[in-house]
Amino acid sequence: MGSIFSGTRSRNRRARVFLSTTASTLLTTGLLGTASANADVYSYHWDRPDGFDGTVGPTYVSDEAGTVLSVTAEFDTDTNQLTFLASFEAEAGTGQLPVGFFLVVNDGPDPKGIDSEYAVLYFDATSDSSPILTAYAYNGENGADSFFDGQLAVGNQTPDPIISSINDSSWVISASSVDNSDTRVLSFTIDVSPLVDHNPMYGDDANWFGMGFEETIGVWLHTYSLLNPEYGTDGFFLPDPSGDSFLSWNDYADLGEQFHGWFDASNEQTETPVIPEPATLTLIGTGLACLLGRRR
Repeated sequence: MGSIFSGTRSRNRRARVFLSTTASTLLTTGLLGTASANADVYSYHWDRPDGFDGTVGPTYVSDEAGTVLSVTAEFDTDTNQLTFLASFEAEAGTGQLPVGFFLVVNDGPDPKGIDSEYAVLYFDATSDSSPILTAYAYNGENGADSFFDGQLAVGNQTPDPIISSINDSSWVISASSVDNSDTRVLSFTIDVSPLVDHNPMYGDDANWFGMGFEETIGVWLHTYSLLNPEYGTDGFFLPDPSGDSFLSWNDYADLGEQFHGWFDASNEQTETPVIPEPATLTLIGTGLACLLGRRR
């Protein structure tokens, strides 16, 4: 795919241009979707500030798996449709870009240490033509092992899987990994209903939240530039050949932790964009048609 950048633009300027162009394309192709006219739609967007050093306010970023340029999320409380989009630039020095991530999105608080309340989503784009999404109940650990260890307790507990796109793709509206020059955009749109409706194996059912957000949002995103997952017949992750989690540091000892980055944000305020009524959309379309006719 050809680059849309000129050689003289700064990285941050290029990031903004790329995100705007990508978002416009995704809207046109339906990835971001269109919300119903009366739905409550909440959105969150983070652009990398100039001179960003990895820590600004409640946002903490590591660029080891690829420099994080932007993060965007949108949630429709009427349809339970969640869209997530993150853009990256090749990490300085190593040139690494993420091929996947795990993600918790909630209504504000930092999810680390809170078990059996949130769903954690694993996005595997090692085959970028068809990313795989799997979801589990988050075990509360500050790590990636919810698929391997289901509970925040001593020892390895039976995992608590929710749904996999391998055997049931009905909840995945779209998922993609798109490269452009030295940047990559990982994105998906899903129906979180199966995640919200899940009955957790551990903890109190009354505390279960699943995934989504409204006036505030928490984002716990961990990226990987190297993955080698395998899946069982049930569509969920298998452990590595040694019987351990395939996301353990030992599986990538030759790279240390350079393959692993993150983006953490908690209790960030969201926006509620105005959704035009159908009649308004008709008027806009009529107005554009008139303008085109006048130009002709």
